Order: sequence, then structure tokens, then C-alpha cells
Amino acid sequence: MNRRYWYVLLTYFAAYFSSLIGAPILMGILRAVTDLSDKQLITYASVYWSVFSNLVAVIIIWMLLRKTPRTTLIEKGEPASVGKSAAYAVLGFVALLFGQSISVFIMGLFGISGLSPNTEMLGELARAVPLMIVFTSILAPILEEIVFRKIIFGGLASRMNIHVAAVISSVFFGLMHMDLTFLLVYVVIGLILCYIYTKTKRIAVPIAAHMLMNVLAMVGQFILGGGS
Repeated sequence: MNRRYWYVLLTYFAAYFSSLIGAPILMGILRAVTDLSDKQLITYASVYWSVFSNLVAVIIIWMLLRKTPRTTLIEKGEPASVGKSAAYAVLGFVALLFGQSISVFIMGLFGISGLSPNTEMLGELARAVPLMIVFTSILAPILEEIVFRKIIFGGLASRMNIHVAAVISSVFFGLMHMDLTFLLVYVVIGLILCYIYTKTKRIAVPIAAHMLMNVLAMVGQFILGGGS
């Protein structure tokens, strides 16, 4: 695998786990300069650190990848045209909604219902601090598609059966959301995004579809939660 891809993975996971150290430090600073309650301190520190650390990660990863040649099997060949890519982004968004609905229906047959705790948590944070929408709707889709589709899926697909690569990368994508009860939903999402990426050879397309999906999820959380 391209050495820069290893740096990208390192950057992503550093940002992912940095909240274990960064958020408590930020919470201490906020406690010293504000009159926020303990609950508010935790919320604000979590949101501000998530946005900051992931924004830094996006910038670093962009710098790492901006001159990196297209090397994986998925990227070989001519990328889809802008028009076709836009169509795939929109249709991919629709497919994501449909895939989630089917997954939730199947889970319901086994007595699993309700919203994903991960989605509910992000919605609560966004209602408390709207800046969180920047993370959920922009930064997270960019980072996740680059890591799980471009690098992990693309790298595995260059070394094994593409369908197996899609399943492995999608399971990994689901596990990283720390929500095992709803793992099926995340795996289905991952598989659909892998398909979009494969058909268009443009990572921007699954990023766009992922963003649309997350924006809709946040809008739904605001409506269900009665707004901020």
C-alpha cells in the first residue's frame, strides 16, 4: 500500500482517539473560563474537540493525498463524468435510505427497534451545540469515505476478490461506529458506498451521498427533538 495511505490511516485514528486526551483538557479550560454546568462542559468540550481534531485531520489528509497518483484497482480506468457522478451521488443517497429501511425491517423481525444510539447521541450533541453539524455532515463523511472506501476497500480490492473486500471494509466501517446492535445498518451503508465508488471511480461521489444521508439524519433528529 502507498506509504502516504499509511500516514492517512495514522492521521484518522489519531483524530478518532484524540478525544480521550483532548476533550478532558478542553473541558478543564472551559471550566476555568466559563460558568457552564458539568453536563454542558462535557457537551461543549466533546463537540469543539471533535470539530477541531477532525478538521485538522481533513487538512492533513488533503495535503497527503493531493498529489498522490491513483494506484488502486478501483481507481483504474476512466472516472465517471461529472454529470454521471452527480446522478450516482443522488441515486446513491436514495439507495442508502432504502438500504437502511430494509436493514431496520430485518432487525425488527428479531425484536430490534428504535434509533441507533450513535445517531441519537450525535443528534443530542447537535441540538445542544449546532456546530456539531459541521462534524456529522461534512467532516465525518469526508474522513470515513477516504479511509474506509478509498484506502481500506481500494487497498483490499487490489489484493483479493472485490466483493470480499467490500464486505470486510464495510464490517470494519460498522465496527468503528461502536454500535453493534445496528451493525447490519452500517454494513449495508458501507456496501452501497463501495458500489458507488466502484462504479464512478471518484471518491467525491460516495462522500457526497454520505453527506446527504447524514444531513437528512441530523434534520430528522432536530425535528424529533423539537429543535435546538
